[in-house]
Amino acid sequence: MQASKNYYAILEVEATATENEIRRSYRILVRKYHPDINTDPEAGETFKEIQEAYEVLSDPDQRRTYDRLREAEGLDKSSSISLRAKVSHSYLLTNVEEQAFYVLMDVTPASDLPISRLPLNLCLVLDRSTSMQGMRLQQVKEGTRQIVDRLNDEDALSVVIFSDRAEVILPSQRKVDRAMAKSIVSTIQPSGGTEMFQGLQAGLTELEKNRTKSSVNHLILLTDGQTYGDEEDCLKKAEWSGLNQISLTTMGVGSDWNENLLDQMAASSGGTSVYIDSPRKIVDVFKDTIRNLSSVVARELTLSINPGEGITLKELFQITPHIHRLDNRTEKAILGPLGTGHGKTLLMEFRIHAHATPGEKRLLRITVDSDVPGQNNRRNWEWVDIMGTFVESQQNNVEIPASIITALGKLAIFKMQEKAMDDLEKGHISAATQRLETMATRLLNLGETDLARAALLEAGRLARTGDLSAEGRKKIKYGTRSLSILPKEINRD
Repeated sequence: MQASKNYYAILEVEATATENEIRRSYRILVRKYHPDINTDPEAGETFKEIQEAYEVLSDPDQRRTYDRLREAEGLDKSSSISLRAKVSHSYLLTNVEEQAFYVLMDVTPASDLPISRLPLNLCLVLDRSTSMQGMRLQQVKEGTRQIVDRLNDEDALSVVIFSDRAEVILPSQRKVDRAMAKSIVSTIQPSGGTEMFQGLQAGLTELEKNRTKSSVNHLILLTDGQTYGDEEDCLKKAEWSGLNQISLTTMGVGSDWNENLLDQMAASSGGTSVYIDSPRKIVDVFKDTIRNLSSVVARELTLSINPGEGITLKELFQITPHIHRLDNRTEKAILGPLGTGHGKTLLMEFRIHAHATPGEKRLLRITVDSDVPGQNNRRNWEWVDIMGTFVESQQNNVEIPASIITALGKLAIFKMQEKAMDDLEKGHISAATQRLETMATRLLNLGETDLARAALLEAGRLARTGDLSAEGRKKIKYGTRSLSILPKEINRD
């Protein structure tokens, strides 16, 4: 093993390559440079280097040692991001048919990462349908004015309004004339119905006009109503946005909007969805959003997991800053942008199937890729190997780290809300009612009296009418995803 040689470059793979990718590239290169096939005088030496590189990188232990040597000798760039992982069990039993195994991982910018504000490429897509008249539209205008005041000359802004059709009232531009932009926004008048896709499509078109290699590309979509007939188009466009480094913040005002649609759109793009129960909160939500966007250092994070044999990923959640499920069916999960002061915490649940041989084993590798503009002297990815030691019997009681117990407890309430909603969809009214009542008790123990009261009121309504109120459904859903302190009785749920 020679740390001075870049074995990844020799095998023509990234340093984050999986074992299968390394094996595949090795086979291609062997066929290309084998001396019996390639008559080039230098082919023989290249062939030897390929064999040497593969011998090291195909063995997990040797690869780990090689990577650490490269980093220690300063031959590899330091990463722009930091990963800190904890596991639920350091020791696992052999010959057990199936074991649960959890990984809690914090993702933050590297502590020594030079911080400079990235230029924003922002589009506001605002519902101006008839139902927005009055206080709602007034607060949207004031929130937009607050955003305009917080922009730099390098930032680009566009504004789209929609009802039955979409209208670009402020085309995408840098060095925004603040007085002019505020004047344009003040002229918005309510009218028409709600067709969200037209507004979304027009907004994304505007974002393309001032997209740069370093800009944070983001679309804020606010609505207070249901969109009809274009839900699938909205979802497809949101997925496209996520694949093209455009994150969405979807905001629903009041109770008459489709939370499942806005949630899925935000999740597909690596963004977030927000429930605004009172028009008076619109301005604060706008200010919080622009503040978070101004702190972004990595425009997009993606997560990939390479499990070992006999190990399967069951569930993947983001725990902070808000709880939501991440799609584990794709090769890479989109985590969205990363800012200073508000990293991401992920909770992964695995199932480990029967393993007969005692000893230490690499269970899986977790890799996070990022896009950090202006940091060419650093690598844009980081990985962590999760190790486990298989033993024939446990010598002591297993103590799960408190942080994982807390995260599981936080997740338990959120899942209880999910299951209650699923029971309701299936017509299991009694089961849904019982879950909401149990939630209310646990939320009271948390001190979350308002949320507990909402859950209890909705449980009573459900028992009487067979359904939830639109407002109560949203308050429970968005309230449980923001929990942070957990009662003792649910710590091990």
